[in-house]
Amino acid sequence: MSLELRQLRVVKAIADEGSLTLAAQRLGMAQPSVSQALAQAERAAGGALFRRGSRGALPTPLGEVVVGHARSVLDAVERMTAAVARHREDDWPAAVRIGCAPGLLVAHLSVAVPLVAGSDVQITTAAGTAGHLAALAAGRTDAALVTHFPLPEEAAGPGDLAEGELCGAVVAVEPLFAGVCAGHRLAARPEADLAELAGERWCLPPGSDEDLGAQLAEACRRAGHPVAVRGTEYAEALELVREGRAVLPMMPGSRPAPGLVLLPLRGEPLTMATVLYWRPGGPLPEEWIRSLWEHLVRAQREIIEAAPAYRAWLAGHPDWRTTPPGPAAGHRPRG
Repeated sequence: MSLELRQLRVVKAIADEGSLTLAAQRLGMAQPSVSQALAQAERAAGGALFRRGSRGALPTPLGEVVVGHARSVLDAVERMTAAVARHREDDWPAAVRIGCAPGLLVAHLSVAVPLVAGSDVQITTAAGTAGHLAALAAGRTDAALVTHFPLPEEAAGPGDLAEGELCGAVVAVEPLFAGVCAGHRLAARPEADLAELAGERWCLPPGSDEDLGAQLAEACRRAGHPVAVRGTEYAEALELVREGRAVLPMMPGSRPAPGLVLLPLRGEPLTMATVLYWRPGGPLPEEWIRSLWEHLVRAQREIIEAAPAYRAWLAGHPDWRTTPPGPAAGHRPRG
């Protein structure tokens, strides 16, 4: 017996989601059908592909081999399907144009878009969110990958992220850490209260999303102290942090520079949401958007969350689910 594409999709979904239940939801299948397809795949492979326990469904050594090949096979099928669609439909763009705010997932777009679309990609990177959404609404770009910085009362999920004629799907909701110097009095702590950073000067690079400054100010107000903010170039901000003269909001998946430590903040007072936007009825079909979203979520889990500081934080916060189970306009990271 040979493995079929349907079985490979089930195996991949279980590996991505960590459970048969979530895999069934993602694939739009009944759970008994997912269990049956997995059993068929295991018979074809000659052994168990997953171990099920308190941490969900984890691949066995044989399962790791099958999952790796399943990804390669299904990616190849996606590329073939996209290439066929490109040659069949005159309105498919020769290059997909995507506007992005600076972020850790931007580099992955140069790999994911050709893989999913079978075409080239043109990426425009600039700070802020409003300009990218305006360009998308005006048809100057085909999609946008941007970040939102919700205020504390909205931190559990960005809510309805549709902007006028646009639709948005959350890729990840993450806490922000504080970048402090290696010699900082709190640097060795596993996490700290925002109130313990009272009196520190925060740096925000020019062009930072205005919502980040508003979120920081409100979070500090709730922590019982005003915030002092200095706008400076990112390279200068890093130097000020290394010298112990400032702290800097940083993405948890960042690889810290020498002399700098990522300090998690207790209670997640600062958060960010990464969202993929598109135009309904635009040149990119819904199934293509879903596929791109899946690639970005996989990169979030396998690349961004592999950073040691972030991995340690996630291990200590098992109730926090960074990525949503499916494309949606909102996501609450805690169940």
